Amino acid sequence: MTSLRRAAGLLLVTAALAACSGEPDLDLAVRTAVAGGDVTVEYTLTNRSGGPVVVYDGGWTDPQQPGWSRGPVEVSVRDDGVIEFSKRIIHPCQTPDTSDCGGARVPTVRIRGSVLEPGASRSDTFRVPLQTEPDHPASAKRTPISLAGQEVVFCVGVAEVTDDDPPAADGLYPPDSPQTVRCGEPFRVP
Repeated sequence: MTSLRRAAGLLLVTAALAACSGEPDLDLAVRTAVAGGDVTVEYTLTNRSGGPVVVYDGGWTDPQQPGWSRGPVEVSVRDDGVIEFSKRIIHPCQTPDTSDCGGARVPTVRIRGSVLEPGASRSDTFRVPLQTEPDHPASAKRTPISLAGQEVVFCVGVAEVTDDDPPAADGLYPPDSPQTVRCGEPFRVP
């Protein structure tokens, strides 16, 4: 009986730590395929947390430059060589290559986010051409790459809604907003 009590106690401690970890409980199902001249990604994000999360899925805008936008999907060449398709915060000032952030200039861009309530799901499909130009790192911009033979992965950024981090009334979030990143399984493009 003592072993059973210890095991039950360990499970309770593990559950309590998970609940306090600041990591939202999310399921991300991703299906990646090649169709014609594109890589097609279909995904469903489900919020299993007890509270809402903000999903950074709307791309970038700059309130100081009306009409400017980028995204919602960004293509990044990661340090490990994997090509990441993302709907998350990847601002030039957050990467080792800061040539696009203008030194000490404070970024005015904002990422669009939307609230995903507990138990709710969100699905989307997007395509990336097999010949594409990465958004990140800045040194790779305007240099077309072929996705054929490359490993690609889809990642999405989220943040728990808390009293300290409530959802933005305008749905726009600065690049230094809190973020947890969830990624699907990598896919090797034929």
